[in-house]
Amino acid sequence: MEYALVVLVACMVATSRALPQGANIPAGACISMTPSPAASNHGAVPQDKSVTPSPYSVKADGMYYTTGQYVTVYITGPAFKGFMIQARSASNASNTDALGTWMATNGLTIINPNCNALVHMDNSDKTNLTLMWMPPAMDVGPIKFMATVVQVRITFWIQNLSNQLMPNVTMTTPATTTLTPETTTGAASISVSLLALSVAALKHLF
Repeated sequence: MEYALVVLVACMVATSRALPQGANIPAGACISMTPSPAASNHGAVPQDKSVTPSPYSVKADGMYYTTGQYVTVYITGPAFKGFMIQARSASNASNTDALGTWMATNGLTIINPNCNALVHMDNSDKTNLTLMWMPPAMDVGPIKFMATVVQVRITFWIQNLSNQLMPNVTMTTPATTTLTPETTTGAASISVSLLALSVAALKHLF
């Protein structure tokens, strides 16, 4: 089963600091959800969660999303430096299009134009982030949030999954059809009249 995914990627470019220009993350990183292993960037590969479980949690409020209403998304855990978050549709496993829009927070987050995503603005330690995502104008099916978080430059985890949200579809009650019995008064009257004539004829014969 496919799920719409929200991708959260924390990105750093030096041991002591993260890039304040989170909007400069290349489009390729948006699709792979993996920070660059190049020595000039992270210089490492993602942590193996089977060996070192991720200390981060990504969670969305509630069980449903409604078009036109923000969804609150949380990322919690030990301090980290940067992040990126985006939403994906569940309609196609190969669909990497980012859906919906994000609410940027002054001094903390900014929209990444390459990914239609929300990313960090500075290199300050971050914990217990509260983020706001607006669903698309149309129902895109069930979604999940998936996060990649960089704790420090060479230590990061990818594919941290959240709870699933379903579209909030208003159910309608089927209309009740009332069947009205057909009127048979005319036929009944004819039958009674014939019966009366038959009885009268029999009496006449006897």
